[in-house]
Amino acid sequence: MSEKYSLRKTELRAILEQAAVARRNALSVLLVANRLTRHLTAGQRRAAGIDYSLSDIQARIAEAQPIPAAAVQNSGEQVEDDPDYAALVPAPADNVSLPELKRRELATLMLIDNVKQKLLQLDILELRCRELMLSINKAMEAFTYESAVIHRKIYPFGIFSRLHRKLHLLFGGAYFALRDLQEIAALGAITGCILKIADSRI
Repeated sequence: MSEKYSLRKTELRAILEQAAVARRNALSVLLVANRLTRHLTAGQRRAAGIDYSLSDIQARIAEAQPIPAAAVQNSGEQVEDDPDYAALVPAPADNVSLPELKRRELATLMLIDNVKQKLLQLDILELRCRELMLSINKAMEAFTYESAVIHRKIYPFGIFSRLHRKLHLLFGGAYFALRDLQEIAALGAITGCILKIADSRI
């Protein structure tokens, strides 16, 4: 049972690594897609409801850890590291009294129950990781599509649209027109939802 517990912990570490990679990848995509928001004025940012900045997303990427080891550790220590392990399962002896045998049987049952409880905690943690990865992947599919549509509307002629906007900014105008704010607000709303998913605790 102890070997099964160790194996489950190893499997869970791999799943946690996958979840961390999915989170970092999602944040990187959000960062690239939201680069256009750096051209927003403070008033336009308020009007579009953009309450995050590119530095917020960069900070989340920097804070993303490859393996949230604490999550596995909190689910229970290694069974052999339990200080009561040796006391619960003492070495066999030839001359053991009946009460001592009953005590050992009870101690062994308690140990089995403890391992089963820790295995259940690992199963719950794995389920949560898989749910988070599924949520991130589905949200990113929708975001990738919507982001491409929004960018095409804001920059219909690609680099020429960008150049036109930069020239407009150079001559004292705003980079974005009022009609663009509706599209930017939609991008910001989707980004905010995904940031909430990515910030979910495991």
